[in-house]
Amino acid sequence: MPQSQDALLLREAVTAAKVGNKAAARQLLRQASVHNPDNELVWLWRASLSESPKEALFYLGEVLRINPNNQKASAWLEKCKGHSGVVHGEEGPKQASPDPGPRPAPAVTPAPATESLLHATESIGTTTSRPAGTPASATATRTQTTPVDQVAVAALKTAATSAQPKPAVMPFMPPAPKTTLASPAQQFKWRCPFCSHGSDTMMRRCPSCRAITALDDLKEIEKNEGVQEKLLRDSLARYEATPADKRGFEQNLSLALGYLNLREGTQALPHLKAAASQKKSDWTLLSILDQIQWRKVILVVDDSLTIRKALSGILEKNDYRVVTAEDGSHALSRLNEAVPDLVLLDITMPWMDGYQVCKVIKERALTRKVPVVMLSGKDGIFDRVRGRLAGCNDYVIKPFDPDGLLKTIKKFLS
Repeated sequence: MPQSQDALLLREAVTAAKVGNKAAARQLLRQASVHNPDNELVWLWRASLSESPKEALFYLGEVLRINPNNQKASAWLEKCKGHSGVVHGEEGPKQASPDPGPRPAPAVTPAPATESLLHATESIGTTTSRPAGTPASATATRTQTTPVDQVAVAALKTAATSAQPKPAVMPFMPPAPKTTLASPAQQFKWRCPFCSHGSDTMMRRCPSCRAITALDDLKEIEKNEGVQEKLLRDSLARYEATPADKRGFEQNLSLALGYLNLREGTQALPHLKAAASQKKSDWTLLSILDQIQWRKVILVVDDSLTIRKALSGILEKNDYRVVTAEDGSHALSRLNEAVPDLVLLDITMPWMDGYQVCKVIKERALTRKVPVVMLSGKDGIFDRVRGRLAGCNDYVIKPFDPDGLLKTIKKFLS
């Protein structure tokens, strides 16, 4: 059976780590975790090659997210709690010195991968991930032979002794409007970053604009329905009125969160990068950024706003990033900015039809290898032949079946 993409990336990462190219290994592991966020061995390797205890702790937390009943992880945590006075390193356990008080955290050099982790990697693609619906107990049985390296154990020990929870990514909460005669009922503890709806407790989903207000679960945001688009766009316009170099962390985070609620991952990406650069220790935010920036990019070209929105919703839910264009000339300008991984191209458009746009795409050196899938309301042999002559790679009939469309796309972007 052919291996999955995350398994192939993991094997390449292991090879890079063996020859000492840890930077390349980390890059490959990031891509592997985007392809399959439920691959336990990928997260163990990311912990093994982490550059700080906090980073390793976050990656190990992902292992426990995938399989809360992981007996090895539970045993390591209990061992750390039970031996808080002993520090384990590469030379064996040492008695810890009395705590002299607050001091800077020491720099951590990533330990080399252990032999047992290398042995576990030999079975990549067979027992490293838990598909949806698989009982956690079954995964726990498989992971009993998968150890973690010294850096990962040190990270768990640091977390167990500090007894401080991992900081969460909090949304921007603008202050309540100032009034001279505010009653106690108006002094809310939380306000929606988009519509300023107030509440005495923080709400993950605003009951007014219906947007998700916390950036810690990308799937929850992408599956959210019923967002009040006008309210969000008006709010985003107010945030963007502030020059980019003057925006704080909360403003960039709210911009990213707003665009993700609108299923516009490409527009959210620069704001995610800006927020991540302002708060480099926020591993939850960095994980979201990883998931977004490594997705395949699809250019959707259609003169119908309704179809563009429908396609964007379907594709964003299925882990693609979408760039849109309303006509042929706009599509060609988009191609000058960046080369997508695939183009969904409507045939019937004003000024330049899909055949003409496709011909230009295939004539350009940078884009000639980009797959082009035509969207048409006609299913005639003449239209298909003309599309083939223009250079298109496949043909989808409107109205399209989402499953059929995704199957066609995966044929080119697997």
